[in-house]
This record gives sequence, C-alpha cells and structure tokens, in this order.
Amino acid sequence: MQPSSVLEVGCGTGVVLRRMKDVLPETVRLAGADVSECLLEKAREKDPSIEWKKVEAERLSFANASFDIVVMHTLLSHVDDPVALLAEAKRVLVPGGTIVVFDADHAGTTYGLADAGERRRIDHLLSSAIAVQADVCSQLPRYAAQAGLSIQSHSAEVISECGRGDYWLSSVKAFLAMFPKVPILSEEDAAYCGNEMLRSHEEGTFFASGTFYTYFLQ
Repeated sequence: MQPSSVLEVGCGTGVVLRRMKDVLPETVRLAGADVSECLLEKAREKDPSIEWKKVEAERLSFANASFDIVVMHTLLSHVDDPVALLAEAKRVLVPGGTIVVFDADHAGTTYGLADAGERRRIDHLLSSAIAVQADVCSQLPRYAAQAGLSIQSHSAEVISECGRGDYWLSSVKAFLAMFPKVPILSEEDAAYCGNEMLRSHEEGTFFASGTFYTYFLQ
C-alpha cells in the first residue's frame, strides 16, 4: 500500500527524501525535519517543493497522527535520548503507520588490527568517537518497547573487506583527518590506528567489517 505522507527525522540536506520523491507518486506529502538550519537551507535550495522544518532535539513540531511513515536514517545512533525520539515519532504516526529505522551497528564494527587487545580497545574508542549511541542497533528492541512500539520485522546487511580496503578506505582517511579533533583518542592511539589500517591496506592484509540494520516498527 502506498503511503500518503512521509516524514524523515534528521533529514540533513535531504538526500533520502529526494530519492524517495523519485519513486513515490507526486501526491505523497514529503516532509523533512532536522535540528540544523544550515543543513535545511541546503535542502531547500536543492528541492523547495519538499516541506522542510527545523525542530528541537527529540521534539517534533507536527500534530498528532500526521504521517503514514516516519523514517530515521542513520539518526538514532547520534541522539542523546533514542527512546524520547521514538516516542515522538510514534505520536506523529497515524494508527497502523510504520517507523523505519536504518542505522549502523557502530559497537560491532571492527577494523581488524593485528593485536587482539589493541583491536578491541581501538574499536571501542572509535565507535565512541563516531556515535553517541554506538550500540543502538542491539538495544533497539528495548528502546522500541520503552517507547510503546513493537518490531514488525528487521534485516541486516554486512559490509566487509579482506585484503584491501577499497570501500572502507574512505572511512579510514576520514578518521585520520578527524583524530586530532576528537579528544577521546590520544595522539599516540590515533597514529597507531591510522598507520596500522593504511599499512594493512597497502600490504593486502586489511580487514574491516560492519553491519547495517533496518527495523520496521509499529
């Protein structure tokens, strides 16, 4: 059944909504909400026909039962209170509507450093630096229940590389640029981690794996 209205929470510059616009009928109401006015301005420039609205964290300024579908794309891992945001999404959802949550299991992502102890330690530091809720995917069943929601179905996709990091190398390079600005990592840890990942990529011994989950809640 086609939805008549879709809200994306944490829409950023509107990449997901613009893609949805390409595949949904023109009659579907599309709305995007974000805490960043700067990102919303860019979204409006790219497509002024979509409804863009600035909101406060974990508070959605929409009426009750306004949308058939609420989408959260790589959002819940970056908010302070996932339960509160899920409850707000439920409030603006029509009865029988669906909340779609897509996110990365940051807590389970590993970059396969050679030393087992250092691998576990660095993986934890990296996930803590990247996400506020690194374990949100494994905790989502609890969060959903606390928000009065139930999981209807879910799927998982693993992205892994062995030997070379052609996909993950962009993440490695981004981490290297980010390390000096992230106080959770010491300069020594940053240098060790970055050098090990780049070296393993060049030597053909690289390994990285991460799982991405999609949940359908009602």
